[in-house]
Amino acid sequence: MSDFSQEDLFDAIDHAVRDLLSRAGVEEPPVDALHVARAAFGFRVEYAEPEDEPPGRFGARPARRPPPNTILVRPDQSDESQQAVAARAVAKQLLPTVLTRLGIVPGTENRAAQGQLVGLIAPRLLLPTRWFAAAARKADFDLLALKEQYPAAGFEALALRLLDVADDPCVVAVVDDGVVAVRRANRFPATRKLTPAEQACHDRVAEADEPARVRREGWTAWGWPTPGIPFRRIVLRAVPDEI
Repeated sequence: MSDFSQEDLFDAIDHAVRDLLSRAGVEEPPVDALHVARAAFGFRVEYAEPEDEPPGRFGARPARRPPPNTILVRPDQSDESQQAVAARAVAKQLLPTVLTRLGIVPGTENRAAQGQLVGLIAPRLLLPTRWFAAAARKADFDLLALKEQYPAAGFEALALRLLDVADDPCVVAVVDDGVVAVRRANRFPATRKLTPAEQACHDRVAEADEPARVRREGWTAWGWPTPGIPFRRIVLRAVPDEI
């Protein structure tokens, strides 16, 4: 495999996504991954109905595999979940283009690398860098304002993409029912331990169920409740006061 930097990788993905969206006729956000799958790759979208057959001897029957070039979604899936499924299907189709841009012969990469690359391409398809970066700065990184512009992306995906487009160091945390599920930074290592500012911001959001901002001990944190989720999820974004 060729050697390439992280910057080379992201640049290759962004170029491939930009060309793909142009080919699919998508000229502005939001991105509908189901439409892109149909328009660019000829995918069919099928809706799986609940199985009428009783469970097998050893429990529930495994979900049926979709036919080739078909995206299988369930009626009980949220729009965000359906879009995520479609985005991964499109990402797999886009993978050879990205690899070629990096000087890698498609098919020579291992399965682990395939999975990692698909995981990087899919959110950059739903939240293209050139549009999302401008939108994030214009919205002053407000998560709820960005959700209105990009309804197909989940709150966690939106928040983590903020790490990619921020010019300054910052950290994003996703807290589910009081437990830190994810905490990542863009310029330094991050553990799952919240700073005092993040913890205070989380507690304020949890109490009032509305966005909050807290400055404490050299950090400023913003927090948002996330409606439409069957458990309490609070997303935090924090930046050090001195950069």
